[in-house]
Amino acid sequence: MGDEISKDHFEEKDYQLFRQKLDEEMVFVRNLFTSRSFDNRTQKLGYELELCLLDDDGAPAACNQQVLDIANNPLFTYELAKFNLEINGNAFEVTPELFERIDADLNALYREVEESASRCAAQAGLFGVLPSLQQKHLDSEKYMSELHRYHLLNQRLIEMRERPVHLEMHGEDDLLLDQNDVMLEALSTSLQTHLQIPFDEAVDSYHAALWTSMAVLAVGANSPLVLGKKCWQESRIAIFKQAVDTRNKQEVRDAVIPRVHFGRGYIESWLDLFEDNHYYSPVLPETKDCAIEELHHFNLHNGTIWRWVRPILGRVGDIYHLRLELRVTPSGPTIVDTMANMVFTVGLIEGLKQSPEDLTRIAFEVLDRDFYKVAREGLEARVNWCSGVTDSMKNILLKHAIPVAATGLEIMGIHAPEKWLDIIRARVSSGRTGADWILQFWENNKDMDALVKAYLSNARSNTPVHLWPYVS
Repeated sequence: MGDEISKDHFEEKDYQLFRQKLDEEMVFVRNLFTSRSFDNRTQKLGYELELCLLDDDGAPAACNQQVLDIANNPLFTYELAKFNLEINGNAFEVTPELFERIDADLNALYREVEESASRCAAQAGLFGVLPSLQQKHLDSEKYMSELHRYHLLNQRLIEMRERPVHLEMHGEDDLLLDQNDVMLEALSTSLQTHLQIPFDEAVDSYHAALWTSMAVLAVGANSPLVLGKKCWQESRIAIFKQAVDTRNKQEVRDAVIPRVHFGRGYIESWLDLFEDNHYYSPVLPETKDCAIEELHHFNLHNGTIWRWVRPILGRVGDIYHLRLELRVTPSGPTIVDTMANMVFTVGLIEGLKQSPEDLTRIAFEVLDRDFYKVAREGLEARVNWCSGVTDSMKNILLKHAIPVAATGLEIMGIHAPEKWLDIIRARVSSGRTGADWILQFWENNKDMDALVKAYLSNARSNTPVHLWPYVS
């Protein structure tokens, strides 16, 4: 989905040809799994970080084109809204210095964005949902980035739904909104962690990533205030699931699984996940006259199915590999919090997969339900953990998940991971996530401008969010 689409419209023959090429590539993918033709050694980590562009008053600044032109860095790219852009970080092999290298990479790239934005009289910020966004900023005519892929996605979404997009969230406040385009997606910005894994560890890593996603939702919640309403602790989960829901009324009645989902169940092979892709109609059927081995159509289609734990089939030269794209973590609040979230995520996956028998003992339907419960309630959600414990997410994190993450990082040989895990531990113990800080500041001040300015000031100092004061 990161590449631009060359066409500005598609016809029925394009969909037919795309499906034909997709079927041919699926035969090739099945053969890859049958012959186990995947990298079974390399572990690498990369990331994508979406961010907001704001003016001096903390309002959205629709200037991503100018910032990208000034930066002229191929690692920076567009997002749906003109007030967002994305950093595509470098990928690094797993070594003891892995997170030190990623930290240096992320800080350097973020500073480059900040410097480029300042030349446009703008500033960068890391929010799960930018609190100062208003409904007027969802006007696609003014705020949608000028790329074919966004306009085509928008057109196709409405065609498939046969009705406006409906957003409905019930938190402390109720939020109900209808939108005649895909711009609701622009409300949310996220951190996506990419973890390349050896083939033999793929299934256990996937199951571990499902449980880790629930834990990191609670730890990293940073999206509680949406269009002035107090919604979920991590409102992005509800927003994105509804913003790109392509189902029409009949498909909803038939319980067709939406394109944004947690999963359909535990798996025996990653091929199960890729076979599930046939369940969904193509959205952007751009065909290319290229070798089947390039898997162009396979990957383009896979990129329009937004699982919270997305399987990726990658290729470097003639070598194919499997990669987890972990999509649940919001942006921010700071670079140091972002790093802590990433370290915790990777460590917990590694730690959990040491006991694979635990990862499927709880019914998948229970895990799926608890995932969304954590998105709503955060650290206070009472849920089931894979070891069989039922408790608040806060207690599960402190007693089980953080120690398991520490073990996982030790197994990986990571140098000095405690400085990152200490941030996670303190955040959980204090209860002061980004979501908690935003809600408390809002309760204390009821001043949106002051909230955003205080948030940006704290974030600029790169102080972990659990140490932020609640007053401006």
